[in-house]
Amino acid sequence: MAMPLDRLLQIVVPPSIAARHHRDWAAAEERLGRPLPQDYKDLIDVYGGGSFDGHVGLLAPPPTRVGSDLAEYNDGYMDDLTNLWAITENRPASLAGEGLLVVWADTIDADSLNWLVKPGQSPQDWAVAVLDADLGECELYPMTCAEFLAGLFSEEITSRILSHHLSSEGHTFRSYPLNQGQSFSPSSQR
Repeated sequence: MAMPLDRLLQIVVPPSIAARHHRDWAAAEERLGRPLPQDYKDLIDVYGGGSFDGHVGLLAPPPTRVGSDLAEYNDGYMDDLTNLWAITENRPASLAGEGLLVVWADTIDADSLNWLVKPGQSPQDWAVAVLDADLGECELYPMTCAEFLAGLFSEEITSRILSHHLSSEGHTFRSYPLNQGQSFSPSSQR
């Protein structure tokens, strides 16, 4: 495990090993159309799909609850953002260049935690882009998702978008319940 994930483990207790599930990373990457950062894979292998402080929800490859499948959530995501920005004309200046957003977590307020994917850039170098629900404000953090979460929950990072929603009494993680008997193949999620 990478050092940022080790830091996060000291701040937020992960679920028991019984809550962890095998993920088909190759299928998830194929469906998403790109490789995923290793620190994200390590994060999901330890925590799985679930919610930090009842606010920040991790998206994950199946098995996960309906609506939290990483690849499914990203189907058409960037196209939808581009269309909304064209209508509202409030695209954040920090996102004006080349690149696209791939969401890896969301919040109960419809904010999103994304990777800013630029052409030719290694997944390990993707910055975290926190996009406000109104789509007009974006904070960029040149670090991995595990590093960002560890910094956010240790209060070394203050996000205008996220920080005021998080617990100040200690942080929690709750795994999403899985629907019993539900198939999690990509075709069953449509």
